[in-house]
Amino acid sequence: MLPQKIRKSEHYRYLVAKPESWRKQLYLKGRNMTVGQLVYTMRANNLSAEEAALDIDLPVEQVREAQAYYETHRELIEAEADEEKRYLLSQGVQLEPAIVPG
Repeated sequence: MLPQKIRKSEHYRYLVAKPESWRKQLYLKGRNMTVGQLVYTMRANNLSAEEAALDIDLPVEQVREAQAYYETHRELIEAEADEEKRYLLSQGVQLEPAIVPG
C-alpha cells in the first residue's frame, strides 16, 4: 500500500498535483514529469541542479524545489517507483537492457 496523499497544507511554487493520475507524488508544473522522474534522471546522469535545469530547460529553483520535495517525500516516491516496476514486470516489460555477447 502506498503512503498517504500529500497534505493540502503543503504549497509549492513549481510543483503541482495531477488528480487524474494514479500517482500521489507531485509533478513539475508545466511538464508531464514527476519529481521522482526528475530526481532519478539526475542520478542516472550525475547531474547537479544547475546541469539538470539546463539539460531539461527548467528554472534552477524548480529543480531545487523538486529535490527538497523528494527529500521529504522519499517514501512515497520510492513506493510509487516500486509499484510501477512491479506492474511493468507483470506485463512482461524488460526493464534492464539485454546483454549482447561480444
